[in-house]
Amino acid sequence: MWKNVIGQEKVKDILQNIYQSGKISHAYILYGNNGIGKDAVAVEFSKLLNCDNPVNNNEACDKCKSCKEISSFKSTVFKYVIALPAGKNDSDDDVNPLEKLEKEDFENYLTEIEYKSIDKYHEIVIPKANDIRISSIRQIKKEIYLTGKTGKKKIFVISKCDKMNQNSANSLLKILEEPPKDSILILTTSKINSLLPTIIGRCQKIKVDNIDKELVRKYLKESEDNLTEEETEFYSELSEGSITKCNEILGKNFPELRDKVLDVLTYIITDQNLKLGNEIDLIIGKKDKERIKQFLVLMEIWFRDLIIKSGGNDKLIINKDKSERIKRFDENFYSDNYKIISKIEEAIRDVDGNIFPDLILYNLAFSLKSLIKRKD
Repeated sequence: MWKNVIGQEKVKDILQNIYQSGKISHAYILYGNNGIGKDAVAVEFSKLLNCDNPVNNNEACDKCKSCKEISSFKSTVFKYVIALPAGKNDSDDDVNPLEKLEKEDFENYLTEIEYKSIDKYHEIVIPKANDIRISSIRQIKKEIYLTGKTGKKKIFVISKCDKMNQNSANSLLKILEEPPKDSILILTTSKINSLLPTIIGRCQKIKVDNIDKELVRKYLKESEDNLTEEETEFYSELSEGSITKCNEILGKNFPELRDKVLDVLTYIITDQNLKLGNEIDLIIGKKDKERIKQFLVLMEIWFRDLIIKSGGNDKLIINKDKSERIKRFDENFYSDNYKIISKIEEAIRDVDGNIFPDLILYNLAFSLKSLIKRKD
């Protein structure tokens, strides 16, 4: 049912009208930021198109055999295509790409698909799955022209379709040029400009918006009943309308990591070099790249909030529970916030570039020291 999709009322209206009009396109692109429900929308629309007992003639019943099979990703008329690791004999046209995977990769795939079937906002992560392989598109081509079930649409959802390489994209284009009547392709992407213009031109585009902050707050309260009001507000701001991002943040103790940001800034501006060194050692810890990047992102948000504070639009501040501290910082220090943000973004890129993390953070601290001055 559409209630399985958080927010997205505009998109729901568009798809309901398409269904009721009977003018179903052969291909759609659902595009928008990561984690906002593009795949969830694709699954619900697939259920509606094949539902045995639609409710109000505009939503899936969620109870019939067809709805249950699509929702669990076990339907013969619904295929969910994602990036996969390189398999054995990838050039073999006649073998299902899943059958080519190494045992460990196949087990990872099954686990991630199971998570996705339970939570449509789950972010699938399979090591070395960098491309949507041409073998996956060939498999679509093999199945899409076969005669399907009477009265049912065969639906192929290609998630994160921007991960198609050139060969995959060209192979998909050939299908789009000669689409069968009983089949529908639904592409989802956060990088629509990465797709071939010829692919975009052959699909109906539907923009999926960020989820309203109040709905994210509601989701947080329902998911985590131990969050304080301040934490709920902070997480909802940090999630930027993305449920996937919200889920990533939960459990990673972001408030504690943010406190480390403030400690580091304090030690920088007060020349407490020994404490600064100790804090940097704690942050880099086990050389966890994601934790270091999270620390840097939280630091970047702090300086973005300072820019917003200077502009007088306090409603847009993310660190609302620290607004008094932001105010004191703004009153007592000159800081070249745009240049600082540029330096932080450079540091984030360096983390991805495998540069020593302690060197990155010490260099950043040295740069910040020269860009923050106490007011007389």
